[in-house]
Amino acid sequence: MPRRDKKGLTRLAIIVSHPVQHFVAFYQALAAHNEIELQVFYASRMGAEPYFDEEMQTEIAWNMDLLSGYEFVFLPEADRITSSAPLSVNNPSVSSELDRFGPAVVLIYGYSQVTMLRALWWCRRRKVPAMMIGDSAPQPSPNVLRRIAKTLVLPKLLSGFACFLTVGDRNEDFYRQYGIAEERLFRSPFTIDEVRYRAARTDRQALRAKKRKALGISGNAVAALCVGKLSERKRVRDVIKAAERGGGTPVTFVLAGDGELMSELQALVAAKDLPVKFAGFVNVDELPGIYACADMIVHPAAMDPHPLVMSEGACIGVPLIVSDRVGAIGPTDIARPGENAIVVPCGDIDALAEAVSQLSDDAELRAAMSKRSMEIFDELDMRCSVDGAIRAIDYCLQADPK
Repeated sequence: MPRRDKKGLTRLAIIVSHPVQHFVAFYQALAAHNEIELQVFYASRMGAEPYFDEEMQTEIAWNMDLLSGYEFVFLPEADRITSSAPLSVNNPSVSSELDRFGPAVVLIYGYSQVTMLRALWWCRRRKVPAMMIGDSAPQPSPNVLRRIAKTLVLPKLLSGFACFLTVGDRNEDFYRQYGIAEERLFRSPFTIDEVRYRAARTDRQALRAKKRKALGISGNAVAALCVGKLSERKRVRDVIKAAERGGGTPVTFVLAGDGELMSELQALVAAKDLPVKFAGFVNVDELPGIYACADMIVHPAAMDPHPLVMSEGACIGVPLIVSDRVGAIGPTDIARPGENAIVVPCGDIDALAEAVSQLSDDAELRAAMSKRSMEIFDELDMRCSVDGAIRAIDYCLQADPK
């Protein structure tokens, strides 16, 4: 089976459920690398075409080109797959498509969807090294049977991968928990549209003034931003409760997102006349301006493995307030306690309100954390992501030099 093209490039196949706006720049960077011939295999068309997001409770149509700058194919079953649920993403054709391409290495997104397991099985049968990338983090589960099942099944399943692209500290802890050796872990952070966000960093003051005017926020006001789906999982009510506590320097809270809780939250804000602005769903082309207008990001989620809100905000230079249940926290991750992030216990409204007050009352602290956010992002940018992927590919080829 040919694994290099006529120019000697290493053939890399990526198997992923659907086009994801955050990952496009990563694929483009890999495609431009002088050692890689890339082909991305999409299991469905979600994202490339408008789709209804259940948690956001709105139709999503991304204002960006998700399909340029790299080679891709939609697997034949893609038209009929309209959900990313594990059993819904099932493409029997992935095996024949991989046979056609003849990759040297396969990168698989996660392990829970049927198509990903089919791709892993293809790799084992064809003796092609498989790499995995995902954002799983150690999470306490109240379901005893689920914990037992994971303990029994995951070590065997993960042993089928040659190595892992890791997105952060807690993600690496997850793999260690199941016995994965350090030499098989390669840091490759999830990426964002770096060109767009770096441009926003450069033009932050102009974007800040423009977006604040649009939202009705005065130029000197301190603004706390929460970006994400208005759902139970994200615990957005905690932001409203923190706004209700008040105290210290007045803060305007901005909620950027939509979801099942929108009407309830709007009613709470109206009833108590709270300083909260609802921006609704914000598309990718407008999102950098939302970050630019903020003085801090508040992310109180009960479960969020590695939200790219952290990276987007850090790139522009926004300090982070984050729940301890969020998987992006760690000494070498994007949210670093005592540097650019304040970590609060999930559901502790007093601690959340205190963190907001701590930042709103201290302009020097905000400036120092802002600077650190940008420095940390620059450590974990696209260069880090591509370098990690290339080192992982080299590891696979040295272990399996065909």
